Amino acid sequence: MNWFAPILLAAVLPYTASATVSASLTWNASTDPSVTGYEIYYGCASGQYTNMISVGEVTNATVPGLAEDATYFFAAKAVNAAGNESPFSNEALFCGFSVVPGTFIQQSVIPTNSTGDQLAFSLAADAPAGAAIDPTNGIFAWCPGPAYASTTNVVTVTITDYTNPSLSSSETMLIVVTDYLQVGLGSTAVQSGQSGSLPITLAASDEITNLQLTVAWPAGQLTTPTLTFAPPVVAGSVQVQDSTALLQLQITPGQSFTGGSTVAQLSFQAVPGQPSAFVDVQVIGASGIKSGASAYRNITTESGEVVVVGANPLLQSQASAVQSRALTLFGNPGANYQIQFTTNLMPPVVWTPLLNHQQSNLSDFVNLDDSQPTIYYRLQQL
Repeated sequence: MNWFAPILLAAVLPYTASATVSASLTWNASTDPSVTGYEIYYGCASGQYTNMISVGEVTNATVPGLAEDATYFFAAKAVNAAGNESPFSNEALFCGFSVVPGTFIQQSVIPTNSTGDQLAFSLAADAPAGAAIDPTNGIFAWCPGPAYASTTNVVTVTITDYTNPSLSSSETMLIVVTDYLQVGLGSTAVQSGQSGSLPITLAASDEITNLQLTVAWPAGQLTTPTLTFAPPVVAGSVQVQDSTALLQLQITPGQSFTGGSTVAQLSFQAVPGQPSAFVDVQVIGASGIKSGASAYRNITTESGEVVVVGANPLLQSQASAVQSRALTLFGNPGANYQIQFTTNLMPPVVWTPLLNHQQSNLSDFVNLDDSQPTIYYRLQQL
């Protein structure tokens, strides 16, 4: 039986809902008239094929159910009615990845049949923006930005074999950049017994029509949660049950959100008479529906924080672009406080006055000297 022409990896299909990928293979037909079909062999190591599928007298086939973030090696044989097989064809390689926007990818391209040869690696002209490959060792690198969300990128790597030019080849990588939905609750400060609100922010790679958040609700510290919103949000509701609150927002189709847009406010009242405290409002679940009725696959959330200011002040360290040390002082407006410091918390602790401060807002920002390597601070009312 004549050995048919090598298989060529011509196309790849995007991931399925079960988080797998499929590879589509094409090849030239055998010139032997007795050939009745072909067998496709593949595995995760070169020359070690752990799987096989039989196909008819065709010149293409799709291999489904391949794992993401894995490398597969393919080869084929022609068969006749008696079950006789040709030798293996050349080997084709396929890499499939599924990544979140902003994820740095680094992958070594694995050439076949050229161990020890002098090689050079290059990317085809249609490689995505920002992608690069080391021409000497074949390490591919790319960090897809938000603009590549919800895209399927076929990257072709040309491998030039200077030792044996006939072994020069090209390999294909499939990089599926997933969608993204980022939902967050902001932060705020409120006096005990007073009302306040947390902003609900949203960033998404596609349009979104429905958003649902499940929040661990601190009922002993915050009460009567309600939603306030404006277009493009057209409807919203809050349902509190035991220690959770279910937030639902309906958004006008055709709207897209980037950069953490504020889409609503979660309003509440701080329970009267409670002591000062940092209250976490934790997001424990989120889901979003696109305008085409499909669900977002990649969702990240950021919990919120309410600083309840009671009788005593609170202190929180902050990052500052001006100096390396900064503090946020939470206290009642008009009250006088003193920032004190120490460099050692081993007893007996000696606290030294640093500066006096009259509170102008519920939260004031203060930059500090960073000359000492380690300093601990506290806030005391005068």
